[in-house]
Order: sequence, then structure tokens, then C-alpha cells
Amino acid sequence: MDEMTKGFRLGDGTLVSWGTRFDEVVTDFESTGYASRDLPCVAAYGFTTRCLEVTAPRPDRPILTVAYELADTGVPIKDLFAQLVIKLGMPGEIERDETSDYIHSSSHVVLYASWQKRGRPIGVSFYGAPRESAFGDGIGKLYVSWGDLDAAAAPWKPAWLAANAALAQAALNPGKVQLFSVQYDTRVFPQDDPKRANDLCLNSPEILDTPQPIARQLDDKRFALWSDQTGARWHLSTRTDTIVLGGPDTSLVRITQLEPARGGGSATIDIGHWWVRDAWKSRSIADAERALERVPGLTFNRSSGHDA
Repeated sequence: MDEMTKGFRLGDGTLVSWGTRFDEVVTDFESTGYASRDLPCVAAYGFTTRCLEVTAPRPDRPILTVAYELADTGVPIKDLFAQLVIKLGMPGEIERDETSDYIHSSSHVVLYASWQKRGRPIGVSFYGAPRESAFGDGIGKLYVSWGDLDAAAAPWKPAWLAANAALAQAALNPGKVQLFSVQYDTRVFPQDDPKRANDLCLNSPEILDTPQPIARQLDDKRFALWSDQTGARWHLSTRTDTIVLGGPDTSLVRITQLEPARGGGSATIDIGHWWVRDAWKSRSIADAERALERVPGLTFNRSSGHDA
């Protein structure tokens, strides 16, 4: 299993190197967000399997985790786990739940363990009962992860840093700035998180760091719509997160109004992974919506319902 440090095996035995993009392995995936696909696989690393699941933050990003569904062949869980211990040594972490009311449920995990193999995370989870799938019954999953987010994000980091530099330059002498206040916290991606840059490059590259000249005008319940000096480029900013409007991931504005029901209701603006939320029929959200309607190149998707 030492080759797990280099990559992972597909069902046909092909070794795929870590760093390979999801859309290089799954060529017919149509969504633009979180990417996942189950693929046939009858054996992996000495175990009988049903399938494997490859996952990535986006289809144009590297596969970060592969989960092999371990087949229910009648071999007891303790024997399968013992085989892993022989191959990998004692796990660094192990959790058991043998007293729960759901111990015999296929949706319940009765044993979880994890290892670090030369910096590459490996994990296994076993169910309380066989779990059905389109590929046959499984009794657990063997997880193999890349684990090196610095390397995974590296190809996209220069473009993201350059976009931040251009944004900071535009904020030195902005054009029009409109401020809006809401009742709910606007923090989504903590700026002091040491993983922030990697996470954004991999998951939400449209989210940039809010430049200080704009951030100083905001707090955790205020956001801004502002333009550069020429009025050619428009931005939405919370105190920490900014998007440049009109890009591939920042042209669709989703406005959602949820009338109070079981919950208190809400009004939300979503653009890409950037969003702000306020109370139902919020005046600030309505004002921001009208202001966004004047920004060229945007389309709108409006929906309503009840806060159930």
C-alpha cells in the first residue's frame, strides 16, 4: 500500500497520480461545484470492493480523496480491520461505537480508524450492517486522501494572488461605494484561517480578500457594492470576502425570499459562494437588489417559499 503516497488505483488497475484533475478521470461530469462520481471497482489493495468514489472540490481541480466500498463477502469486520493493521500498522486514531441503539443499522458506523502514510491520510469506516448500492452490498469504506493542500492549490495560487493584487489596486481609489446593513453575520470564510488561501483556490477562487480601504468601512453586519474609478468593474464585499461581478462564477445573482413559517424567514443574495442574509422582506436586501440591477452583465434568479 506504499503506492498510496504516489496516487490511487482505478477499477481497471490504472495508477492515477495525485494532482490529476477530476475532469481528466471523469469526462462527462456536468456540474461546476463539488465533484463526485462512483466508478466500478472489484478489487483494491488486496480487498474485494464494489466501487470507488472519486471526489474533488470542483471538476477542474485535483481529486483529493478516493473511497473504496469494501464488499460484504461474509468476512467479519474484525478480520478486515486486522488485515489493514497488518498492512499499515496500528492506526493513529480509532473510534468504536458498539453500544448505540443503531449498532445494527447500515447507516451507522461502528468502527472508524485512520493512519498517516508518509503524510497521506488513510481511513476506514465499517457499518453496523451491509449497505446497499448500485454495485452490490458494502460493509465499509477505505478512504485514501492526498492530504497535501499546498501542492493541490499551487497551480491556481498565482492567478488568485494576482486577482487579489488587482483588487487591492482598484480599492485605492474606488468610484462609487454603496453600503448596506443586515441583521445577520456576514462572515463566511474566516480571514485568519491559515488554510484560507488554499481552500479558496481549490473551492471558491472567485472569493478574494477584501482590500483594507473597503474593509475599514464595514463590520460583520455590513456589506458594500463598489466600483473601480472608471466604473467598469463592480464588486461586492463583506469585511473579509470580495467578488468581482460579471465573471464566469459571479454573473448569476440568486435572490431568495423565505416567508416565516417554523423559522423566522430570511432574504438572501447569493452569487457564486458569496452571500449575505437578512430578515424576510429586508429593505437592505431590496435596495442591494435594485443597485445590482444597474450593474451590466448580471442575470437574476428569484425564488420564494416558506422557512420550514
